[in-house]
Amino acid sequence: MKLEFLVVADAAQVADGKLFMLGGGWMFHRAASYPAPAQFGVAVSILVPWNEAGIRYPSTLTIADEAGVPIIPTLNGHFEVGKSDQVPAGTTQRALVAVNFVAIQIPRPGKYVIAATAGTSKMETSFESVFVGKRVELTPEGEPPLRGN
Repeated sequence: MKLEFLVVADAAQVADGKLFMLGGGWMFHRAASYPAPAQFGVAVSILVPWNEAGIRYPSTLTIADEAGVPIIPTLNGHFEVGKSDQVPAGTTQRALVAVNFVAIQIPRPGKYVIAATAGTSKMETSFESVFVGKRVELTPEGEPPLRGN
């Protein structure tokens, strides 16, 4: 079994064995101030060989800053792809997972890594949170900043 893809999207949903994404594949979160609220989805595809169907695997999803500090608690779970008479022997199956985050706080500008595990397979993707607000000058143009004692 292996992770096939991990995508950041505006929203994601799995229904009837299909993955639906809105605004998938973005890399930049823009904010005018920090901490900044964020709302997004993560879509994951896991390929499961026919002979591994019926086995329950552990899975995790983490979101951390560039220093490796999680910004949310790690999501822990399990998944299992069942055997079916409709699936021919030897056929690899795809397990799809969609997780939506609605109230995450991005603490500061920088790189954020989303990591997924399924069994022993691991995959990462990332996004950059960038400041887009107006920068405030604290001194008049051309004058050096005032210094204390």
